[in-house]
Amino acid sequence: MDDQRLGLTAFRERIKISRESSPHHWEASRKFMVPETFQAKLPALIQHIQEASLDPTIQERLIAALQKFSQPIGSKEGNQILKDLTGFPPSKAVRALMVWGILNVNEERESPEVYSGIRWEEILRDVSNPYDVLRQTPTPSLLDIGAGDLSFEQELVDHYVPYLRTQRTPLTLHAFDRLMPGSRVGGVYHKNLERERYLQGFSSEELRFKFWGGMGLETFSKSKGKLSRYTVSTCHAPANPTFAYEPSRLAPEIIHAHLQSSRGNYRKSRYEGEPILEVSHRGRTLTFPDWKFDILGPLALLKFMAQRSRVGILSAIDDGVFWEVLSQLLADDRFRPRNEIFTNTVLPAIFGSVYEELTSMAVGQRKDLSVLADLRDSMPFGVVKNEGTQRPPRFRYVEIRRGAVLGGVPSSFTARQFSEMKEESTPWWVIMVTD
Repeated sequence: MDDQRLGLTAFRERIKISRESSPHHWEASRKFMVPETFQAKLPALIQHIQEASLDPTIQERLIAALQKFSQPIGSKEGNQILKDLTGFPPSKAVRALMVWGILNVNEERESPEVYSGIRWEEILRDVSNPYDVLRQTPTPSLLDIGAGDLSFEQELVDHYVPYLRTQRTPLTLHAFDRLMPGSRVGGVYHKNLERERYLQGFSSEELRFKFWGGMGLETFSKSKGKLSRYTVSTCHAPANPTFAYEPSRLAPEIIHAHLQSSRGNYRKSRYEGEPILEVSHRGRTLTFPDWKFDILGPLALLKFMAQRSRVGILSAIDDGVFWEVLSQLLADDRFRPRNEIFTNTVLPAIFGSVYEELTSMAVGQRKDLSVLADLRDSMPFGVVKNEGTQRPPRFRYVEIRRGAVLGGVPSSFTARQFSEMKEESTPWWVIMVTD
């Protein structure tokens, strides 16, 4: 754990996050309120408090209050201390502490061997299916960014739950999408209710599934029930143009001009009272969610994945997004020319031998990106905070694959549409290990 001792505000926030991110553990904590069970589990909780990076005064007061919790004498004083330190009423305070100190302890303290970047790199080099990393941890979890119709979720569950069931290991599967449930735009990319019911039908001993609608990268950090970090985060067909232009590289007017020339004139409008975006393209008026042309850039997505997961997987990436993502992963500044849009005309000159090597890849082929060019030693989005620690952000391993749908690998609805998209070139995968 972190060498920096937690003060009261930070401790209360940690307890709150631990409780909200583990609703299954919160429910299970009820059984600890039976006096015999509480007394049996108390020594383990006290040991965790003693080993935690807490202010000594908080440690002492917590231990004293817990030791008095089930005693008739002095319990009123102990109850008040529990409330003051955790922000919860006494019984809920004890349950929240049990979730933090006992039920979540294995998820927060997975062994360095399992979770070192070196170990994940070794696994990914050996497997054809990058999601097989979920087999390599006692607490497998995945976050799907932009989940769409949940077809990936169903395929992933059908692929892994039978195996994890034999290991008596539950899979935590969380997903969110920016489309607002009930919206009249988005069509087939809305969540499929039948698939959602299917996923919700599993026992929590096998699958812990949760979906958030109307949720973007910026708002996910405030959602209740999320994990502080996942084994894997994935994004299928990262949205173009949302992630196809990096604002730190391209001025807003450059982006706007290119969108107009390539996509057509666009304007905000309303449809049956709902805000929408209308785009005039090749004589047709196309309707999208009103945020369709909001530009976040690849750095926002890469930062999110570095903060939220050990392994990040981008699949079925179109050309526009891929080269912008790639430019941010490579060390040499020449891959990030100021105010120059990445078009097919300029890509060979900008990326040189990297372009030649990657565009010559066959479908299903894979390459270690660091063999082609140096990776950035430190990503330019500040210190990444994780479970109380801070570290320089870096991807220690980046693998490139070619193709939309890869054999034996769970895929998304969008990936399956590439075969019908005659104007699209063969898409890409980017698989990253956070250091």
